[in-house]
Amino acid sequence: MTLIKWHGVPKLVDRKVEDEERRAKWIAILQSGKAASSIKEWTTEEEAALIKAEDEPMLMKETVLGCLKMQQKQELMVTFRAMSAEEKATFWAEIDGGNGGEVEEGK
Repeated sequence: MTLIKWHGVPKLVDRKVEDEERRAKWIAILQSGKAASSIKEWTTEEEAALIKAEDEPMLMKETVLGCLKMQQKQELMVTFRAMSAEEKATFWAEIDGGNGGEVEEGK
């Protein structure tokens, strides 16, 4: 958030007309001496949590990508259970490249 937004000055619509108005409001803000909100100090607890997070390995399931992958697996299982026998056979054929459901080593 910019300082001018923090002071409640609206966004530009017509650049030519409002540019001068925004400049005038900006000058008024500077002359008023009103400061923006201060940033909260970093605590020792937050620093300790950061160090702990840096030291421990992050599991894939703890990331957004990992959660999305798990969600997609669950959706695939629901979809698979709703398939007819023919659709399941076609699905397996597509996955296995025509191996009849047999999973090859290393794949």
